[in-house]
Amino acid sequence: MITIFTPTYNRQKNLKILYESLKNQSNMDFEWVIVDDGSTDSTREYIEEIKGKCPFNILYKYVENGGKMRAINKGVTLAKGEFFFIVDSDDFITDDATEKIISYGKNLPKNMGGMVFRKINRIEGHDGEVHFPKKIMDSTPCEVVYKLGIGGDKAEVFRTEILKKYPFNVYDGEKFIPEALVWMAIGEKYGLRYIDEGIYYYEYLCDGYTQNFAKILRANPKGFRMYYKEMIRYKLPLVVKMKFILRFIQTQFYILLGGSR
Repeated sequence: MITIFTPTYNRQKNLKILYESLKNQSNMDFEWVIVDDGSTDSTREYIEEIKGKCPFNILYKYVENGGKMRAINKGVTLAKGEFFFIVDSDDFITDDATEKIISYGKNLPKNMGGMVFRKINRIEGHDGEVHFPKKIMDSTPCEVVYKLGIGGDKAEVFRTEILKKYPFNVYDGEKFIPEALVWMAIGEKYGLRYIDEGIYYYEYLCDGYTQNFAKILRANPKGFRMYYKEMIRYKLPLVVKMKFILRFIQTQFYILLGGSR
């Protein structure tokens, strides 16, 4: 079974689109775990409305607003599936996404951390995708991003038992840490199977991470400091490593600036 996990905050309208894509899955061997990160809209009412009439199990948990990383940590503890697939509340998946995860998961070596599929830009469609060089390849995030040059968001599916060993560290007063901190650690230790098939539709929203990086960095300096500190330890191209060192120094400055107030 797969755990499809969705952290959400005031996205009730978007959840409807995601829910429709889950109802259309060709393989229903999954559960939908939703951690509501303190929503003030009608998210709870909507989930309660659909719970009794959907063809799969829904586990809904409301928590005090603490950010996506705390929500993921909670979701992992609630998960019953062998694989853990994060699908954000403003995105949705292809009709055969769970079927592909289950099919490829059967042949995934037990010692590997998980699988990585492609994401499809909802605006650009398939024409905007960056493909992997092989249909199936076993690799690591460092090699894929910094050697093969395949950047951008990807649809990661991790073994739940492994993900439980890598909770996100969280800091008081902060709500964000780059997901790559954990994804890189798992990928480098266990290896990941990259599969050149798109299963996840996404669109960058104006209030999302990509569009507000500078603001998010300044609001979460301790989390980003940990991320850059860990990234510097990997074997990266010199230019990339220097960039991370500069970012690390920047986070140190923000921390000192916050402490002087």
